[in-house]
Amino acid sequence: MPGSHHPTPLSSSAAAVSLTPLHESEERFRLMANAMSQLAWTARADGHLDWYNQRWYEYTGTTPETMEGWGWQCVHDPKELPNVLERWKAAIATGEPFDMTFPLRGADGIFRLFLTRGIPLKNAAGEVIQWLGTNTDVDELKRTEATLRASAEFMRSIVASSPDCIKVLDLESRLLSLEAGQQLLGIKDIAPYLNTLWLDFWARDEDRAAARKAVEAAAAGGEGRFTGFFRTLHGEDKWWEVAITPILNGSNQPERLLAVSRDVTQRRGLEAVLIARAEELAQADRSKDEFLAMLAHELRNPLAPLRNASELLNAENVSAEERLQAQRIISRQIENMGRMIDDLLDVSRITEGKIELRKEPVSLEAILAAATSLARSGCAAHRQELTLSLPDEPVFLEADATRLEQIFSNLLGNASKYAGDGCHITLSARTNGQEVTVSVRDNGVGIAPELLPRIFDLFVQSSRTLDRSHGGLGIGLTLVQRLVELHGGSVTALSEGLGKGAEFMVRLPTLAKAPPCVPLPTPPVAGAIPRRLLIVDDNTDSARSMATLQTRRGHTTRTAFTGPEGLSAAADFLPEVVLLDIGLPGMDGFEVARQIRAMPALSDILLIAMTGYASVQDRDQCRVAGFDEHLIKPVDLAVLREWLASHPRLARR
Repeated sequence: MPGSHHPTPLSSSAAAVSLTPLHESEERFRLMANAMSQLAWTARADGHLDWYNQRWYEYTGTTPETMEGWGWQCVHDPKELPNVLERWKAAIATGEPFDMTFPLRGADGIFRLFLTRGIPLKNAAGEVIQWLGTNTDVDELKRTEATLRASAEFMRSIVASSPDCIKVLDLESRLLSLEAGQQLLGIKDIAPYLNTLWLDFWARDEDRAAARKAVEAAAAGGEGRFTGFFRTLHGEDKWWEVAITPILNGSNQPERLLAVSRDVTQRRGLEAVLIARAEELAQADRSKDEFLAMLAHELRNPLAPLRNASELLNAENVSAEERLQAQRIISRQIENMGRMIDDLLDVSRITEGKIELRKEPVSLEAILAAATSLARSGCAAHRQELTLSLPDEPVFLEADATRLEQIFSNLLGNASKYAGDGCHITLSARTNGQEVTVSVRDNGVGIAPELLPRIFDLFVQSSRTLDRSHGGLGIGLTLVQRLVELHGGSVTALSEGLGKGAEFMVRLPTLAKAPPCVPLPTPPVAGAIPRRLLIVDDNTDSARSMATLQTRRGHTTRTAFTGPEGLSAAADFLPEVVLLDIGLPGMDGFEVARQIRAMPALSDILLIAMTGYASVQDRDQCRVAGFDEHLIKPVDLAVLREWLASHPRLARR
């Protein structure tokens, strides 16, 4: 049906209109209606439409014949038509004005929304004699309103879903509204907080001062930013990053302020972690540089006595005592260098998870006795008293005996080195259920409080003095901690501070019951049996000195310096034992070993690898290539003597 909220002159009043000469008035209305941009129509008192203006026919594409009476229904949306009819008939029945918005179909088949209004014309008796109506196209207006509503709703949803706390303030920071973040702040009812000073929300003086400065900057037309601490009504401590900007009026002047606060508590926590991590990395880098300097120092240290001893041995008229002293110097310095290199390799292998423990039932008493025996000479040199205290009952562990001895030797060596001359060192053990605690305690110089938390870190030492009087690489305690952990135990360091001594406590799991038999160490070899030895090493000094040494011990030796030379010498010399370097140039030791094993006359000889590589993978590779044993350079001559005397491979020959 047709109508309008923007009535024609004849429809500007909802009251009854009384016309004197009716026909003259109707003619005037129709002339004006045809000049209108709106659709217009008239109807009889019973609702029968009897006239439409020209604009109606242009828009709908209909004719007077099809529109007569109730024909107008054909241009209505079938879905809306029942409601239109109901409302139109109600207006006819009551004589009340008809107002409604509904779609009408145009000549192009497209429906557009029209605001429709029908005004009843009444006679002096108040009876409806005619209806005047207009239809105003409001399609664009309605679409615009819908778009604006959707946009406003969308903006509200954006604000409502914002993780930020969004507030509107006046220029003095009074809170005018809280657009988002009410739940974030723990506020159930915002009303008590409206028109209060937002600056007073900040409890800390420094935060309130920063907030005031930001408000002043925004009120002046700029932007204010700061980060402050605020406790929500939930009782949660949070850090907020706040940005305040002006809301401008029509004159482009600040009228109000928009304050957006973002919770950055988690970010600040992560930043703190990153800063701490960066400092740790920087400290690690400094420790690495210090370690490299120490390493250079410690590796150069043995070179001076080695060179001096070498010169002494080459000198003329050297006495037997001087020669013996030079030999002892060389032996001692080689052992020192070997220990340093072994420690470095052990730390590397443990860090990479490549160390292999050879666990078996062992006696704690035997381990501690061996470690004490090794430490006594160092303690004696510093006039230190070393005491060993053991439990009354034997204690057994499932452990690698060599590694356990290394743990306690390191701890005793550290105590002797750092405790100072004349101190007392105690090595004691006590059991507690299925665990034993071994303590290394001294009454010496102690440990500084700032060093104690890092005492087991790699490359950490109690001092970095120029004289390096204590020596070492700062890896001993790291090695101790990791070896203990590999045995399922733990180690802790205790000290009340400098000058108050120190204690290291190692806790290890024990066996529930004593094993039927604990292996005893192999007795030393009494004498040497002459063997035929082939030594293959590209380091000619190493090969020749080893050959000279073994010749002096009664063995027949031959040397070769490349893989092919080694194969030729093996075929000609037919050795019982081959000491074979792995890292030969060209044909490496693995290939030489495989070809020697393939020689029928040499298939059962004792084949020993000499190498600087000592990982589990290296040992496995040696076994696959046909080696019987594996010696780390510098070669342990005592072990070699034992093998040459009683190795099962030689016993079968």
